[in-house]
Amino acid sequence: MAYCTFSATAPQEPNAQNRLLMSTIELALKWQARLYARSRRSSLLLAAAYRDLDALRRIPILHVAHVLGMNLVKTGGGTYAMREEREITSLVLFEKTNSWKRFSGKENGGVSQGSPIDLVMHIRDCSLREAAEFLSSRFL
Repeated sequence: MAYCTFSATAPQEPNAQNRLLMSTIELALKWQARLYARSRRSSLLLAAAYRDLDALRRIPILHVAHVLGMNLVKTGGGTYAMREEREITSLVLFEKTNSWKRFSGKENGGVSQGSPIDLVMHIRDCSLREAAEFLSSRFL
């Protein structure tokens, strides 16, 4: 696991610091790194951002799939597969763990998976920030 320390020492306008912090959080999540903040302002922003992301991760994945317009087929107890045209794809949603997995994809050696936020990023091909805004505007 990698560690990343964030410190805002140079005076910046609040919006610039918020953008820098959100970019740093996005990068830390992608690298699965722990993020530490040294200034009080950045630690408050960091805590708020993680709380917001946790709330977005708790949104039921089937609701997210519905909003994304995914055509789902129940394949077992609490599992659903995405259907495109007449074929079932390798993208599977797991209702119990509120997660998803694509068994034939372009990321991580051919496998993509994750939380509802990651599903939005995968389907809409967008950044973490755009996915968070998409989910927040529809569910929170």
